[in-house]
Amino acid sequence: MKWFSLLLTCLLGVVLFGGISGCKKDTQTATGEGGKKLTLKAPADTSVKQGDTTSITVDITRDKFNDPVDLKFTGLPEGVSVMENDMTISKDAHSAKFTLKAANDAKLVDNHLVTITANGGGMKPEATFKLTVKKGSTEAAGSAKKFMLKAPTDMSIKQGETAPITVDITRDKFNDPVDVKFSGLPDGVKVVETDTTIAKDASTAKFNLKADPDAKLVDDQKVTVTTMGGGLTQEGTFRLSVKKKS
Repeated sequence: MKWFSLLLTCLLGVVLFGGISGCKKDTQTATGEGGKKLTLKAPADTSVKQGDTTSITVDITRDKFNDPVDLKFTGLPEGVSVMENDMTISKDAHSAKFTLKAANDAKLVDNHLVTITANGGGMKPEATFKLTVKKGSTEAAGSAKKFMLKAPTDMSIKQGETAPITVDITRDKFNDPVDVKFSGLPDGVKVVETDTTIAKDASTAKFNLKADPDAKLVDDQKVTVTTMGGGLTQEGTFRLSVKKKS
């Protein structure tokens, strides 16, 4: 009876949600020298509307190695892209969240097969998921709701130290959670928090930037802050300098 219950659950998911989420994630394992193993679990099957975004999570499991793992997406439908520039799972992490963005004229597809390749420790497992692109709303996405981003002020950080950073938004008929992404950070500088979301009841969020002891020294490097929620996207920039620790 277990197989019947599982089949019924999957069928109900297809009927109720139009096949938005798959019942089973594709999982593949590659082996390397010395008994090393890298297991890649693809996201569940998902969908996105033209002009909208959707979040996906990629999971990995390491065995007998602890190297960073680089990810690569191939076969995305025309007009769909990954918003993040850095697609690396750090050596201390086991998952990463990414945002897929569909252009307003993205090609409409059903259950389009997308491949994810993980590269780490000399191993390259591949796993797949299905992505459906649906027609966007005929009304302007921001006609009834909107939010505005106030980018952080220019700042500096010393090698080996941590500095707080604040991201503010102003809401107008809009109460969705807002994901925050930082791109263009100097080499050796990263965001400490794994969850970079402004909660649905908040208009501000504080994060911490950490510079490695050997972080690259830069003056006024432009960093882009991208905020996404409810199908809306706002971008802003600020300047970040990395100073030598005295």
